[in-house]
Amino acid sequence: MTAGTSARGGNGRFTRTAASIRRDHEAAELRGQGLSYAAIAARLKFSHKGKAHEAVMRAFADIPSEESAQAKKLDLERIDRLIEWNWATMLREHVTVSHGKVVGRQAGWQRDDDGQIMYDGDGAPIPLYEDVPDDGPGQASAREIRMLLERRAKMFGYDAPVRHEVRTIGEIDARLLELADEVAGVDAGDPPGVPVPS
Repeated sequence: MTAGTSARGGNGRFTRTAASIRRDHEAAELRGQGLSYAAIAARLKFSHKGKAHEAVMRAFADIPSEESAQAKKLDLERIDRLIEWNWATMLREHVTVSHGKVVGRQAGWQRDDDGQIMYDGDGAPIPLYEDVPDDGPGQASAREIRMLLERRAKMFGYDAPVRHEVRTIGEIDARLLELADEVAGVDAGDPPGVPVPS
């Protein structure tokens, strides 16, 4: 804890000071610029990234509801811009680069206008090379798009809720008794599913 950023109130709990509030808002500003919580913690001297996250959440809680709606709108616009940029990156052709040079592979021989193989001064056929495509950047952008879409869905709340079947203890006990009766009937030689006559 940095000196002068918080103090104990009359109830013994820590209360935020003007300095701690400013630092929380600075943390939120840095987060808005895309810095990770670890980077924010290092820059603002939080003890670890969890404290930086708490500071950002406190700053967001300070925003009045109207400003919060505006902040949400701004975040959605940023997400849309990031999706657009990553989409273009995903569709772009990328070539494999190794040690600063584009990697090529032989795709045949150079030919003249008549389709005849061309030869160099030593009489050797001149190879024709093509760039080796690299799917890595496109795949990375596709993963980023997926994460951005998931984040967008959470902000809008349009992810379908998970359905759960709820049973009471009484229903479970009754079903267990039914199963025990069926097992007892099978043990007595009755075919499964046939009720035992009373």
